[in-house]
Amino acid sequence: MSELQRLVRIHYEGVNSGDLDAAGSVFAEDCETTSPYGTLQGIEAFRQMGEAFRAAAPDNRIEALRTWEAGDAVIVEGVYTGTHTGPLAGPGGVIPASGRSFSLPYVDIFQARDGKLVSHRMYWDNAAFLAQLGLMPAPAGA
Repeated sequence: MSELQRLVRIHYEGVNSGDLDAAGSVFAEDCETTSPYGTLQGIEAFRQMGEAFRAAAPDNRIEALRTWEAGDAVIVEGVYTGTHTGPLAGPGGVIPASGRSFSLPYVDIFQARDGKLVSHRMYWDNAAFLAQLGLMPAPAGA
């Protein structure tokens, strides 16, 4: 296993165990995170996002299905699952618990420098996520 993939594994294991200190330990203090919700600067902002998702779905899990590595970057195709049993705080406000389970394909792109992850870009279909929570109709073809 490469050093890059080891960093990602530590992050994923921390998320899955609920240990956000471990999950964040592989990121640089000034990391940049981009998601469908926008761009976050710094590890503290990224941790707050992780805490919001953990509060909304305490049973959440991320699973890497495939990984690719090139230079200082690693790309992960995976699935994020859980049950929406708590409030989900986001940029548009708070979404009350729906009690619904979700299974959401995603892509993570991590970039490292000096042994730490400095960039994290996350891509998922937010319309499909919200549809699974019962907040909007399922996208066409879903």
